[in-house]
Amino acid sequence: MKKNLLSIIILALLVVNLAMNGFMLLSVMTTNSQTAKLISDIAAALELEASGGAGGGFSGSASGTVGVANLATFGFTGDNSLTISLKPGTDGKAHYMVAEVLFSMNTASADYATYGTSESIASMNDLIKSKVIDILSSKTMEELQSDIQPAKDEVIEAIQELYGSNFIYDVSITAIYQ
Repeated sequence: MKKNLLSIIILALLVVNLAMNGFMLLSVMTTNSQTAKLISDIAAALELEASGGAGGGFSGSASGTVGVANLATFGFTGDNSLTISLKPGTDGKAHYMVAEVLFSMNTASADYATYGTSESIASMNDLIKSKVIDILSSKTMEELQSDIQPAKDEVIEAIQELYGSNFIYDVSITAIYQ
């Protein structure tokens, strides 16, 4: 009789355990699906911000990629290269860089017709040069030599904010340090 009573108790606990596992599974699956939806919404929002959205934002080009046929450049190269005094580094010495800065413009952008003409670029030349010098002079030689990409990102962001447009979508900086 004791064996039967013990078997019935074990069977009852097994059924209770099975019911509790089913309840936990349903609650975890519901929470998991809600979390997955939230993560996908966040990822979608971050992707929109990273690519500038559909015709908006200042980072990157509006279309994502620009074909060679829609590419125009301007910058400070050759005799117009920039000599910039850099922030003193760990050695405490003053360092300089001679930089050639080349901006890439998307000629298919709606703002290119307004801002991308040679007259418009020439009128903004001093402001653009000032932004580039301000950003690069705030860096040390060591920072620029180890990774110049953060400085490039700051320059392009500042120029896009200056124009209020992302028709200028890339910057190339070639430098010699002293």
